[in-house]
Amino acid sequence: MTSGKTVSARDSTGMPVPLEAAADALYRAACEAARQHERVGRLSKAGAHHSEMQEAAELRDVTHRHLKERAALYEASAAGGRGDRDEAYWHAANALWHAARDYGRRHAGYDAAAAKLGKHDTERLSALALEYELEASALLAMRNAMATYKKLRPDVALS
Repeated sequence: MTSGKTVSARDSTGMPVPLEAAADALYRAACEAARQHERVGRLSKAGAHHSEMQEAAELRDVTHRHLKERAALYEASAAGGRGDRDEAYWHAANALWHAARDYGRRHAGYDAAAAKLGKHDTERLSALALEYELEASALLAMRNAMATYKKLRPDVALS
């Protein structure tokens, strides 16, 4: 899928975004989304106060929105093909993109199922449990894709 002409995506300011910059930003967004997701889980397990849980969930939602935006920017950047990037990098970046999109979709599915819960009947609880398991699986897949990407780009993380 190598293209002779590389079409560069543009960010919200109109600046071109090279493939590596878009993929690195996607990696960092995935790291933060996973971290905030796990933070909400730890706070819940610790019995944090409702207001703290609500604020942590809002922060988590911001990171998920950011992840979705970075995935869209990577998709636009990757539309021009891999250019002169090697096959391993191209596959690792695309795997991260796929995993991030799936995780975002699963997280949205879990939120929708939780919002519909209302009465705690067995069928709805089962559906919520299934959505939870699918989201957990998607998070694990995203973490694995992040690890693979980081092996190829060890200096990608800022912290």
